[in-house]
Amino acid sequence: MQSVFATLFLFVTATLAAVEVDDAGVLVLTDATFDEAVAQNDHLLVEFYAPWCGHCKSLAPEYDKAAKQLSSTQSPAKLAKMDATENKQQSEKHGIRGFPTLKFFKSGKVSEYGGGRTAPEIVSWLNKKSGPSAKAITSADDLTALQESADVVVLGLFGAIDSAAGKGFMGLADADDNLVYAYSTDDAVKSSLGVTGDHVVLLKSFDDKRNDLAVPTFNADDVASFIAGNASPLVQTFTQEGAKKIFESPIKTHLLFFTDTDKDHHAATVTTMTEIAKENKGKTLFINVPSTENRVMDYFGFTNDQLPTLVLAEMAEDAMKKFPF
Repeated sequence: MQSVFATLFLFVTATLAAVEVDDAGVLVLTDATFDEAVAQNDHLLVEFYAPWCGHCKSLAPEYDKAAKQLSSTQSPAKLAKMDATENKQQSEKHGIRGFPTLKFFKSGKVSEYGGGRTAPEIVSWLNKKSGPSAKAITSADDLTALQESADVVVLGLFGAIDSAAGKGFMGLADADDNLVYAYSTDDAVKSSLGVTGDHVVLLKSFDDKRNDLAVPTFNADDVASFIAGNASPLVQTFTQEGAKKIFESPIKTHLLFFTDTDKDHHAATVTTMTEIAKENKGKTLFINVPSTENRVMDYFGFTNDQLPTLVLAEMAEDAMKKFPF
C-alpha cells in the first residue's frame, strides 16, 4: 500500500512541476501544460504574447508587478503567459488574432479580460473576479496593507453593512471592475481616519491623497459622481497601456494637450492645465499626450512644430467629436 501512495505522490509532484514558473511568479505555459494550469487554478489570467510585440514588452513589467502583488496578498488569482507564436494549438483554439491578448479562466470557463494594463488595474480586476466586490476592513493595519496594493481605495464607512447605505455602496462595488473597494463598520478604523457617521472616503497615492464624502442619506448617483471625479489624477499621461482606463471612464469630456516632454514648454503647460483641471474636476479628464505617441499625433493631425497644442474631445458612443483649439 505504501508503494502505491509513494507512486501516486511522485506522479502528482511530477505533474505539478511540469508547469514552469518564472522569477515573478508568472506561470509560463506551453501547449502541453496549458490545460493542466487551467485545471489547477480556479482563477487564472493568461497573456497570449509574441516575443517581437512592442505592447507585450511594455506590459511585461506591469504583469510581473501584478503577479508579485497577488502573491503577497495570498490572492487565489494567478497570472500566466504563453508565447503564441511557438504554441499554436492553444492560440488557435482560443482565437488569438493580436498581441497581447488576455483571457480569464474561472473554474475552467474562459472569458475576455476587461481590465487595464497597469499592475494596480490588473490586481484590482482580478480581485473583483476572484473574491468579494468589497473587502472587509477590521483594523487600521488591514487598511494600510490594502492601500499599499492599490493606487486608489474606495472605502465605505458605515454603522452596518446591511444598512441602506451599506447596500447601496456594495451595489456600486459590484458594478465597478476597475477600482478597489473596501468597507468597515469598525469604530477604531473610523477613528483612525477621523470620521464619524456614514462616509465614503477615497484614499489615493496621487494629488490630494484623500477625498471625503459624508452620506447621511445614500444617493448612488451622487456617490458614483464623487468617485468618478476623484479616482483619476488631475492630469493623466497618455500611454497605450493606460488608454483603456481613460476611454472607459464615466467622464466623457476629455481635454488632450500635446507636448514635447524634452522642451521647455512641457512643464509650464502641465502646470497651467493642472490648475484648470482643479476647476473642472469630475466634469473633464485632462490628458497629456507626449509627442512620442506618434499614432495619436497622426490621428489628430498634429506635428511637432505645432506643440504645445490641445483638443477637446467628446467621447460619444457613435463617434468622437473633436474641437481643436
